[in-house]
Parts: sequence; C-alpha cells; structure tokens
Amino acid sequence: LMSTTKKILSILIFASLIFEISRFYSFVNNQSSWQYVDWLINYEGGLVRRGLIGHILFELHNLLYIDLDILVFFFVSLIYIFLSFCLFKSIKYIEKSKLNIIIFLSPAFFIYPIMNSGIIGRKDVLFIFFVSFLVFYEKKLNIKLILATLLIGILTTTLSHSGFIFYAPYLILLYFLIKKSRNLKINFLEISLILLTILFSLIFIQLFSGSEQIVENICFSVKEFVSKNCGKSDQILWLTKSLDDRFFEKINMGNNYMVNYFIIYLSSIFISFSFISISLFNSKLNFNISTNINFNPFYILLIIFTLTLPVYVFGRDWGRYIYISYSSIFFIYVYCIKNNLLDFKKNNLIWLNNLSKFKFIILIVIYSFTWTFPFYDAKSFKIVLKKPILSLINKI
Repeated sequence: LMSTTKKILSILIFASLIFEISRFYSFVNNQSSWQYVDWLINYEGGLVRRGLIGHILFELHNLLYIDLDILVFFFVSLIYIFLSFCLFKSIKYIEKSKLNIIIFLSPAFFIYPIMNSGIIGRKDVLFIFFVSFLVFYEKKLNIKLILATLLIGILTTTLSHSGFIFYAPYLILLYFLIKKSRNLKINFLEISLILLTILFSLIFIQLFSGSEQIVENICFSVKEFVSKNCGKSDQILWLTKSLDDRFFEKINMGNNYMVNYFIIYLSSIFISFSFISISLFNSKLNFNISTNINFNPFYILLIIFTLTLPVYVFGRDWGRYIYISYSSIFFIYVYCIKNNLLDFKKNNLIWLNNLSKFKFIILIVIYSFTWTFPFYDAKSFKIVLKKPILSLINKI
C-alpha cells in the first residue's frame, strides 16, 4: 500500500504538472516572447547559437505538416510529463527520511516554477531532462550508449541555450558516478570525446552568435506562429546581443541593483541548499575518486556549482540558474542513494528526526510554501500569500 507521505508528495507532483502544462499552453496560445518564442529559434537564417532544438522542431513541422506551435507545446509538455515521472520515481528513495523529504521540497526545486510561473516552458527543462534520464535509465543502456547520451546531451543543450555550457560539469559528474557504480574507469578516449564536444560547442557559440539579418530571417521563417513584434522585444532579439552587452547591462543599472541581487540570491542559495548541503557534508563516498583520495561529497558539488558562476555574470535570470543547479544536484543525489554510493552519518540532524509530525509539517509549510525568490531582477523576497493576507487584513 502507498504510504501517506508518498500519497501527499504524489498529489503535489501531479498538481504541479497540471499547472505547468496549462500555464505553458497559455504561453503558446499568447505567443509569449520568452517562454514560447525561444523554442522557435532555428537555422533558417543561418547557423546561430540557441537554434538546434528549434531547428529540429522546425524540420519536424515541415516533415509532418503539424503546426509549429502545436509541436512546441507537445514537445515541452512531454518533457514535463517525463520529469514528473522521475519525481514520482524519486519518492521511494526519500520518503522514509525527514531530511530527504525537506530536501525534496526545497523552494529551489520543482516547487519553484509554481511560485515563479514565468520560468515555465523555458529551456531549463531540456537540461534537467538529460540529467534525470541518465539517473533513472542508465541501467537500460550499455556504457557506449551512455557515453553517446552524455555527448548528445551536452551538444543538444549547449547548442539550444549557450548558457548550458557552464552546466555540462553536472552531466560529466553523473557520467563519472555511473562508471564508478559499474566499477569502470574513464579512459583517455572518453575524456577526449567529452572535451572535444565541449570545445566544439564553445567554438560554435562564439562563431555563430547571431546578427540582425539572421534574426530577420528566423522571424520570416516562423511568421505564421509569432506576433508581428518578432525580433523586436523577445528572445530572438537577444541573438544580436554580445557578452559585453549582457555584462554591462547589470552594471549600468546601478549599485543598488547589484546589492539587491547579491543579498536576495545569496541568501536564497544558502536557505534553499542548506539541507542538501548538510546531508552531503555529513556523508562520504563509499569509493575513492583516485588512489587514497576521497573528497567530501559536499565539496565536489560546491566545485561543480562554482563552475556555473560565469552564467550569473552574463545573465540576469539568477533564480532560474539556481533552480537548474538545485534540480541537477537533487537528481545526482538520488542517483547516489539509489546506487549506494554514499554512506550517511547516523546522527545527521537528530533534531529534525525527533520533530513530531505536526511540527515537521509546520516546518515544511514555512520553509517550502510561504516564500520564494524572483527568477530575475530581485528587489526583495516574494512572500507567497502576501496579497491575500493583506487583502484579508484590509477587509477586517
């Protein structure tokens, strides 16, 4: 029989899925400039960064004679369904631990898009898809197919959204753990192929950054499925922006802007990652990374997170970047539990385990559902029930 915890978490996942699909449907229906249009960037105007997945969908549109907006909607919806299925599969590895339940319900994980619906349908889900796929389906593949999946994952994500080049280390770490779980070592050929794939992606992104002519050609190719403002104030327009534009954009907004960014987002990282960090810090790998060397798992993931910092320098959507990192770390964490790659200390947060059921529920409600952080341009934390509470106070 399904436990009460599993039932509650399953209902929450299913409700989140319904909300995400219905919200993305509204974005597609309204031809939104960010959540929907980003999937339409293609190579019809010439090779350009961020265009791979959009070009695949464009070619399917030509081949199957299905409207492009319908293809985009069903493609993204299928990713959300798959990710929800992976969340369901994760429950059995975390439901018996209060610490793992609260890690699962972190404000930076699958709850985050519900609290910040503006990120629903963004290409973030494409990267998280590849991480979760490897976590739950690597045992169905031989090691050569897993390497191929890794390389395809790096290429597909980085050539669909250039910022994902900084998240490739999460996929590489997962591949390393898969090899370790099979008692295999990474050989020189594998390392070379991974590095060459990343190098190719970097060169492609640099050489084919975009231009006004390409933007015009892309908009013309998808003119039936976008508004008349295509390429003027949307995701496609950003193909003409250089890294310098992105870097100086934040600086030009003033010191107060950046101070708010650091206060809000650093605090959010600290709070959202606190429980999973404690769990990793109070654990150890049950294998040596190399001869006589065994790093604390927390420091390994801290290094991986640090490698993503350039995307924060050049982008503004810091909330989204935190969400991608946490989601990737969570699924890697589940992979380690699933394959017994971590040994946890028995005294890990004794106070949490000793909480009564009522106090634990109160803690989850406060920690997970009463607040969130904006996905970009944060000026303050978002109090989830602030508007209805203020409205109620005013009526009283």
